[in-house]
Amino acid sequence: MIKHEKFMNVDAIALENDTIRAVCLPDFGGKIVSLYHKKKDFELLFQNPAGEFRKAKPGNDFSTFEACGFDDAFPNIDAETVKIGDNYVNYFDHGEIWTASFEWQEKQGGILLSYHSPYFHYKYEKFFTLSGKILRVDYTIRNEGNIEFPCFWTCHCLVRYEKDMRLIFPRGTNSVINVFDSDILGHAGTVYRFPKDYIDGDREYDFTGVPDADSNTALKYYCCEPSREGRCGYIYPSEGIKAVIEYDPQKLPYLGFWITTGGYRGDMNCALEPSNGFYDSITTAGKNGKCPSLGPGEEMRFSLEFILDLL
Repeated sequence: MIKHEKFMNVDAIALENDTIRAVCLPDFGGKIVSLYHKKKDFELLFQNPAGEFRKAKPGNDFSTFEACGFDDAFPNIDAETVKIGDNYVNYFDHGEIWTASFEWQEKQGGILLSYHSPYFHYKYEKFFTLSGKILRVDYTIRNEGNIEFPCFWTCHCLVRYEKDMRLIFPRGTNSVINVFDSDILGHAGTVYRFPKDYIDGDREYDFTGVPDADSNTALKYYCCEPSREGRCGYIYPSEGIKAVIEYDPQKLPYLGFWITTGGYRGDMNCALEPSNGFYDSITTAGKNGKCPSLGPGEEMRFSLEFILDLL
């Protein structure tokens, strides 16, 4: 079932079946703002604390807008200027897609959203469908211009924080790298054993858990190795819910994790972030030798399934 409705102050499209409900905002990057388990009365996604949405423009500071729900970060995350051939090109903060207005249509029981970039000349499509407890998103990104450009896609899906939640990482994860300074994990660039290691030699930290609600911190770390399994997610014991993201690890081989317990804008949320770049900026990913590019006529095709299930 597909409905047109209002979500807060903006136009939305809802997809619904007997088990779950998802709500999409086409004019806000095709953002999914709600993924709701009906029988458990459980909302997975972090909700907009402002109570309304403001339309951003390409190049705006992401932190001053409504960081909530499920966005796509493409063709980058960190803002910078990159030389491509003889020209310098601006890569916007958290990419271009989160500010884009998508055209959409109902198709084969789902909704197809499309956008044409005036900056990099790619066509960006995503197709949302529901099946039982699963929200599936199929992506096609095609370079319709005549210039190859470096780019990567990152899942930027902010979920609710609960103090007893547990994190599911791909099997085979052995180590993680801290990517910015924090009181809990210390200096950026420090590599830790997974799932547990000692911080400063005496404080044990469990990377499958989350900081306390009163820690007032923000952390981000990445798995050091490409994932062999395309599966990550969250367990909410007190809610009786497990939320799993499944994908092709050959197409999205890298995985980051972000969490704020008040350290970023006072928000309480977290995000496991499958990606095909390592990590965050075009420059860093390029130096790591882990930044793909999209040549004229080339496509990226991949999909994710969000499985919202009972424990």
